[in-house]
Parts: sequence; structure tokens; C-alpha cells
Amino acid sequence: MPFLLNTGTGQVRCTYCGKVIIGQPIVVKTCCVNRPWVFCSEECYNKFLMQWLRNQEAHRGKGVLRRDVL
Repeated sequence: MPFLLNTGTGQVRCTYCGKVIIGQPIVVKTCCVNRPWVFCSEECYNKFLMQWLRNQEAHRGKGVLRRDVL
């Protein structure tokens, strides 16, 4: 499961949608990606999380994985 990191980042763009981050970013680390993901908003993070969970379930059931998240 992804977990939130409480560290600052030098990145100024959202990893998921590519928008420029103006306020405080949401920084998340997953077990399958060695680098933190930076999100511009809670909405963007929730979209990523839903897709990430779908991929985890597909992986368990040997279904189709989407490569754009991993």
C-alpha cells in the first residue's frame, strides 16, 4: 500500500498529471517504485491510488496490468 512521506521535494510538477505544483505537494512512496511520487492535489492522488489498487488486484488474479502506473 502506498504511504505518505513527510519530506520536502525539489520537484515542481505533478508526477501523475504533469501540472505545475503551486502549494504544498503530496509525496507518496509505493513498494514497487523506488522513487517518491509527487501529486498536485488530493484528487490527483486519489486517481493514482484507485488505478494502483486495480493493478495490485489484477496482479494477484493474473489479469491485465496497466503499465502507465508502475
